[in-house]
Amino acid sequence: MKKNQSPEMIALEAQRRALVARRKSSRKKPPARCIKISPSQHLGFVKEDQALSFLKQQGLEILEKNVHSRFGEIDIVARSEQTLVIIEVRFRASSSHGGAGASVCLRKQQRIKQSALFFLPSWSQRYFEGKTPFCRFDVIAFEGDSLVWIHDAFR
Repeated sequence: MKKNQSPEMIALEAQRRALVARRKSSRKKPPARCIKISPSQHLGFVKEDQALSFLKQQGLEILEKNVHSRFGEIDIVARSEQTLVIIEVRFRASSSHGGAGASVCLRKQQRIKQSALFFLPSWSQRYFEGKTPFCRFDVIAFEGDSLVWIHDAFR
């Protein structure tokens, strides 16, 4: 302690040193972690990319993809003129258990609708000049290698 320094000045200097030390230690980044995905997750991402390409070819404007809320995930959010289109992408290698389209059960439909209602105000502001658009729920179903687009699937 220096003779001319007050206790307040000593405390301020100690706080400054502690802050500098914290800043230096926070600069160290943790090692990057590799996120491993399963083969079925990888296939799901491939099918979503195929669906995106197909929808663009059909003239839809892709707004967002893989949107998460506490209710669940919305695979694709698109726009067709003044209609907001919420799209669920499903894949089944075999149709022995009803196929991909049939796999969107009532509970899954409800979760997608809840997620859409959650995001609707922000989508209205961002993409429709603040006006609430007409909404449609579609399903892109991959049955083996064929793609089936089910318009207005959640009636």
